[in-house]
Amino acid sequence: MKVSHIIDLVIPRLAKQLTLVFIGNILAAFLGFLTILIISRGLTVSDFGLFNMAISAMLITSSLSCLGMDTAMVRFASSYLVLQKTAEATQVLRATFLVRTIFSFILAVVIFNTAELLSTKVFYSSNLTSLFKLAAFGVLAISTLNYLKSALYTYQLFHMGVILQSLVDFGKLSTVLVLIFCLKMNTFTAVAAFAFAPLIGVLLGFGLLHRELFSRGKPLQNLFSRLFSYSKWLFVSNVCGVILPYVGIFMLAKMLSSEAAGIYGLALNLTYIFPIIIYSLRSVLLPEVSRFREIAQFDKYIRGSLKISFYAGIMIVPFLIFSYKIIPFFFGLRYLDSVPIFNWLMLGYFILTINSTICVTIHAMNMPQVLAMVDLLKLIVMIIGCYLLIPFLGALAPAILALIMNVIVLCFLSIYVFKKIREGDISFQDKEIIEP
Repeated sequence: MKVSHIIDLVIPRLAKQLTLVFIGNILAAFLGFLTILIISRGLTVSDFGLFNMAISAMLITSSLSCLGMDTAMVRFASSYLVLQKTAEATQVLRATFLVRTIFSFILAVVIFNTAELLSTKVFYSSNLTSLFKLAAFGVLAISTLNYLKSALYTYQLFHMGVILQSLVDFGKLSTVLVLIFCLKMNTFTAVAAFAFAPLIGVLLGFGLLHRELFSRGKPLQNLFSRLFSYSKWLFVSNVCGVILPYVGIFMLAKMLSSEAAGIYGLALNLTYIFPIIIYSLRSVLLPEVSRFREIAQFDKYIRGSLKISFYAGIMIVPFLIFSYKIIPFFFGLRYLDSVPIFNWLMLGYFILTINSTICVTIHAMNMPQVLAMVDLLKLIVMIIGCYLLIPFLGALAPAILALIMNVIVLCFLSIYVFKKIREGDISFQDKEIIEP
């Protein structure tokens, strides 16, 4: 069968898989929206700022714990699976799970033991101490959940990954509703709901993957060194990419107030739809693109998936038009200042959504160092930019900076990838991934 015919079959299948993941994740996002809505109504703006800081610390640390190895796992295991080397793919999953569990535990212990220091010396708020300690437990649960979802996506079991996330978000919503009904809603119980709800998905995930994770098998030679060799760049990229969205919250809290962090945090939470879109695109596309071995496949895939990501991003238009009515209606006039921040963030995420397709391609071309350098520069610019611009632009500064950087990065990466395709300078399959 000709390559063009294969691609014609692949693109519609990718669209169907993406639709499944996207719709399921939209449901999870809707449940998350209701949860945030209830919490923001039940807390003061200042307390909601503290809640956002604790949740941000939890999400950042749990994402850092993967060391960039989740993407490496999908990349390596997919390469084995396309060659029908199931045992080798299983060993990749086990090695990644072991590393992730150990590092997650280390980070959780560090967060727990430094909670008081971070609260009083960095953010000058003793109220954060107990919240950061809760966040330490959340790091373990969220890290394990994220690993299990990546493992399911590696086997293209997208529907099960969606079910896991939906159950977790439903658990958060149910817990928060119970807290409101029992008059027990406060920053501590709200953070606790986010820290322990992921255990629902963890238990189900272990039930689905217990054979792959716990059965015996012969270890692959030099597997850990090969994983780390590939993932070292992914770790840099992952660290910067995870921290970047939350720089605004921490910089605003330090330079202005926890109330400013609450205003910005609400706007950031309301853009949750776009991380869902980006995660859906990456989850579906990376396992598939990692199997490509022809330049024509890359070229046609990029053009087709760019259209998909562009149309997915178009949905922001209604939100931009009605945000001045929607946000005050649901969250009250005290969050009116979140509206312009929300609009700038939405535009930035629209560009980032389109850019995610290019990023998947760069991973599949075995050039993670390019993304690492780009993400590192973005983080440096964001920190310096916030320091310089927050005194003049206030809470708008991080959102405006994010949009400008995303536009520049999209232009650069698009030119870079299409130049590589035109010159035929692409490594389709790193032999180190397949051969010991």
